[in-house]
Amino acid sequence: MSAQPAAQIWPDHVEVTLDDGQVAALRPLRAGESEPVLEVFAGMSELSRARRYLTGMPYLPDRVLQRLTEVGHRDHVAWLVTIDAEPVGIGRYAAYDRRTVDVALEVVDHWHGQGLGGILLDTVVTLAWANGFSAVAATVDPANHASVRLLRRVGLTLQVVDGVLEGQGTLHLPDPARVDRCALLGVVAEAQ
Repeated sequence: MSAQPAAQIWPDHVEVTLDDGQVAALRPLRAGESEPVLEVFAGMSELSRARRYLTGMPYLPDRVLQRLTEVGHRDHVAWLVTIDAEPVGIGRYAAYDRRTVDVALEVVDHWHGQGLGGILLDTVVTLAWANGFSAVAATVDPANHASVRLLRRVGLTLQVVDGVLEGQGTLHLPDPARVDRCALLGVVAEAQ
């Protein structure tokens, strides 16, 4: 497992350098922690929300917010990325079955194009791999070209099904690594 050196390793988060040189902090989203989820959602345009949730989503219904914050250490994992303590993205996986995880990413529009999607995807597939999952799945809007490129890097083969792209494949860790994978696993160990 290769790793990109982090700017600094902390017991509760991992720092990572973005494409523009800024430093972001990655940490696990805590169970029931809704404020960062709402902040990231608020920073997404109507188009970004539709691409993430595959439907118009002017606000997060309570039941959806509850599901998004029911996270733990194995079957539903979400990691938050912040810049200057401001939530700017969330990457997550949810167990589909005993070997497969479904992955999803969301990034505040202002931060698109800085590598956050790749960082978040590397984070969640690293954790899925460490938790014994061997396959990855996702559903994505066909117009979301950035997500399609990222998902192919981790082993997904996508095909059109009912107007969206769906896929599943053997989980591959991105190469080169976008995060310090050992540091991520260290943060997880500290949190348990």
